[in-house]
Amino acid sequence: MFVALERLLRRRVPSRAAELRELTGRLRVERAATPGADERAAAVAIRALKAALARATGEGSCCTSCARGMPLPGGAFAGGHCCSGHTPEIFDEVEVAALAQGGTRPRDLPAPATEHAGCAFRAPTGCTLAAENRAALCHRYVCDDLRRELHTKGRLDEVERLCGELDDAYRRFAKLREARLDREWLDEVAPQAP
Repeated sequence: MFVALERLLRRRVPSRAAELRELTGRLRVERAATPGADERAAAVAIRALKAALARATGEGSCCTSCARGMPLPGGAFAGGHCCSGHTPEIFDEVEVAALAQGGTRPRDLPAPATEHAGCAFRAPTGCTLAAENRAALCHRYVCDDLRRELHTKGRLDEVERLCGELDDAYRRFAKLREARLDREWLDEVAPQAP
């Protein structure tokens, strides 16, 4: 199904299709990696924290109109100005590795068939990705308007706590991944004698 959607988008929105091809290619490479149990556990923890943070944050009413009057690509849709970033920067190499090792597959990345206005997954009504398949950055970013709304709803402390936990898990994952990549590189350039 994803391949058919990608073909459709290639004809309708070439810039989005190019970003999706690049992202899914990187995801496939990372899914073929052989991380250790600690690294995989950190990726699974990140996935769970993303879902918990999405539940704690909820749907911010301020997020439906924050982009009105903003320059493109931010202002292409009424809301989601923070989602107007460039997909490869949002989904950097560590993020893609965490997604892949946490269980995200290319078919878990559905894209809208609308105007491409920032992130490849940004649609007029919000993100097309399930919370656990979004970038950690998307969950950790809390603008001033959303911060005020969460405070009013009595949820800001919980959201800030979960953001801290997600940051910690993300840093742990990045360190574990970097150590594995260093070991793999050393094994490649200086194989150990039998």
